[in-house]
Amino acid sequence: MLLNVTRLMRRSRVNGPGWRAAVWVQGCTLRCAGCFNPDTHAHERRHLVEPLALADSLDVEAVEGLSILGGEPFEQAEACSRLAGRARERGLSVVTYSGYTWAFLRRSSLPAVQALLASTDLLIAGPFVQRLANDGRGWHGSTNQEFVFLTDRYGQDIFQQAQEVPVVEASLDGGVLRWTGIPDPGDRAWLEQGGFDPHLGPEAGRSEDSDLGR
Repeated sequence: MLLNVTRLMRRSRVNGPGWRAAVWVQGCTLRCAGCFNPDTHAHERRHLVEPLALADSLDVEAVEGLSILGGEPFEQAEACSRLAGRARERGLSVVTYSGYTWAFLRRSSLPAVQALLASTDLLIAGPFVQRLANDGRGWHGSTNQEFVFLTDRYGQDIFQQAQEVPVVEASLDGGVLRWTGIPDPGDRAWLEQGGFDPHLGPEAGRSEDSDLGR
């Protein structure tokens, strides 16, 4: 069972509570209008990695958790559940993002979907809706998206933290400027005018790390 990954950030501050590793999976049938990561929609091969090996490669001393984004993690639910489960075994918290609603996911009869939910501490669920763009609370794209606490690892107190962290994060990778987070529309327009893909930089699809899963 391999996981199709488009990018890995080993340490990020804008994709959930605390310092986190972040994995973006490739492929999403929802294709929300205005999605911040349109390059992750196509169901095409990027980096095929063994999920347990990827989880074992994370530096548990440098981060408090793992965030799984996309793309749509629940379209690779079995592989993502293995990644999340091993991360939890190593003491990391797991935040999973999904364009599907919580009501839809919890009703699913698919064992892999339920396994991923069972391995998730915080689910951020719901489609991105442009007219409901981020309210400044952080970690989500539009106000319709739900924060679903599936364990007691996190609670309502994280919202204060969400307001205090940067909305966008930039890093320089081999001369390539890469961005992650959820900018306001003005910031996004500025990035696009500068020729940057606002999520992955001008080389979309190239991994930040050459050692994915090692």
